[in-house]
Amino acid sequence: MKRPTLTLIAGSTQTKTVLYDQLQQLAGDYIAVRAFAIDETLPHQIDDHVILYSSETTKKEAASLSVITGVESIVGKRTIRHDYIDRLLTIPQGERVLMVNDDDPSTIDVIESLYQLGINHVTFLPFKRGQMYYDNIEVAVSPGETHLCPSYIPTILDIGVRPFDMATIINVMDYFQLDDSVSSKVSERYIRSMIALHRKILVAEQEALRTTEHYQNVVNTVDDGILAINKEKKITLFNQRLEALFQLQANDVIGLPISNVVDQDLQEFMINGAEENKFVSMNGVDVVAFRQSIPNEVSTVVTFKSVNQAFEIEKTAQREQHKKGFAAKYDFDDILGEHPLLLERVRIAKKLAIAEHPVLINGETGVGKELFAHAIHRSSLRKNGPFIAINCSALTETLLESELFGYEEGTFTGAQRGGKKGLFELADNGTIFLDEIGDISATVQAHLLRVLQEKEIRRIGGRKITPINVRVIAATNKNLEQKIIEGTFRSDLFYRLNVLQLSIPPLRDRKSDIQLLTNYFVTKSGTWMKVDPQVIEAFIKHQWPGNIRELKSMIDYALVVASGSTITMDDLPHQRLQSRTQEIPLPVSSIDAKDHYVILQIMKTRNDEGKPASRDFLSKESATFSHELSPQQIRLRLNDLENKGYVVKGRGRAGTQITLEGEQYLAQLLSHEKAARELP
Repeated sequence: MKRPTLTLIAGSTQTKTVLYDQLQQLAGDYIAVRAFAIDETLPHQIDDHVILYSSETTKKEAASLSVITGVESIVGKRTIRHDYIDRLLTIPQGERVLMVNDDDPSTIDVIESLYQLGINHVTFLPFKRGQMYYDNIEVAVSPGETHLCPSYIPTILDIGVRPFDMATIINVMDYFQLDDSVSSKVSERYIRSMIALHRKILVAEQEALRTTEHYQNVVNTVDDGILAINKEKKITLFNQRLEALFQLQANDVIGLPISNVVDQDLQEFMINGAEENKFVSMNGVDVVAFRQSIPNEVSTVVTFKSVNQAFEIEKTAQREQHKKGFAAKYDFDDILGEHPLLLERVRIAKKLAIAEHPVLINGETGVGKELFAHAIHRSSLRKNGPFIAINCSALTETLLESELFGYEEGTFTGAQRGGKKGLFELADNGTIFLDEIGDISATVQAHLLRVLQEKEIRRIGGRKITPINVRVIAATNKNLEQKIIEGTFRSDLFYRLNVLQLSIPPLRDRKSDIQLLTNYFVTKSGTWMKVDPQVIEAFIKHQWPGNIRELKSMIDYALVVASGSTITMDDLPHQRLQSRTQEIPLPVSSIDAKDHYVILQIMKTRNDEGKPASRDFLSKESATFSHELSPQQIRLRLNDLENKGYVVKGRGRAGTQITLEGEQYLAQLLSHEKAARELP
């Protein structure tokens, strides 16, 4: 028996192929099908019994392009491909989705079909040709017309060309008046595909339900209370821990606006809070709420920890920091010496430790600035927090920036995956010690100034601002006032750092401690050796430009080369010892030397008290040395001292400050004065 014939006309080649395959699969045994597309060449004469159009729009377009007349036609209705349903189910609940098709009626038809199938967890918006922008749209869906989707939409889902629905297939069977058994077989084939569709939807729903239950069980086992709200400010997660805290059942609050569950203060923190945590008292329980945003979902997660639990976490973190070496190792008992000048500095340092202000420690290389920094931290209110030290002169500008402030992932080649915390973040609630602060670049100075002013940091390459609570102790062997005059150090940063000032005396100013320090270093080495008195005498005569570090280095050398049980002069590095005992050239005039000595001694005493020395003050105090100098004499001598780099003159209240070179010169003057008094 000859099969009846049917012509299929679709809008595009892709649609033609899909619909032709469907007809062949369902009714190819009983109907001969020829297929054409609008974007191809249409025939001028059709001898088939009927034309089946893919849509009303296609029928109108075909009529305008072809001279086909006198043939019966059927306009098919379309449905959704069941094998693409799972893609739609992955779209988050409540999402606004743009539906894109090649004409407005077809677009509306697709949306209606999806709603009829139960795909109603999202809101579909119809695409309109000519409209350039759609607000607040993250997902676009299209039945095979993805090339029409706006390029700025990040997620585009293709649900495939829509097939004919069952009503269209039955309509075609009825037109050809095929045997009832044929129509029944075709219907069975279609129903089997629909059963597969519903089974797939059911499986997806069951899997989603199991996943939801699994995640709910997971969050219920956590000791913290967990609450999540979506972009509509409705509660999407409320675990069992929160049920006890809020005295509410999760089933009663899921889906409710957050304003119906928490008070205004806590609601403001959850939605608009600038800080990441907040202390809250609820139903007699003290907790800390921690807020975390999920930008991709425009939602917020808030965890609630008991205050006691938060304290335990902090203690654990502190223990880990100690393991990593983020802890001070020395206290004031480790600072050795009995000289009054040193004891006075220790007394001042103990007072500075109690305060919370930044500390600037001045002193030559090797005097023990870091030792004082450790001790200040361990005597401060932050003693249980981290202590992190960094030598600013040991790193390049770029590396120092990344170490201090951290960086985000991908900021530069070789950046650590996930980014890296900076030392300021790691030192939160503790102390950071910036050694050799005078060597940092102008860029790092600007960043450091912002940290001190705003008490917050922003990682390199990042946008997030992180509040920090860190005390800064800085140290330098440079004359920062001189560097300010030279334009290499910011004055505003200097005054931020120099709130509390501590000057550590060089070893040549406390030579009475040399015997004690020598014995300590020898004993600490674990060797049973004596020190010849001539060695101590040589040590006392030495000027020690490298200070205590140089003394330890010289003793370590002697311990290695000594052959007997006593360190003698033969065991010392004589070339180094002699080269460093050269004295600073003194003025030719003994009168100038006396003037310089009086001025510098008064100035140093005044500076050590943290105060500047004016010309009037220097003139007045010079009388106490039985060597009175007029203000005019003081001015001339200060000009001379400044030219030699021994002082830095300031204007107004800044007064005049002695430099490290000036302190060395003063020590040399003092040595000569003592020698002169001892002459017969």
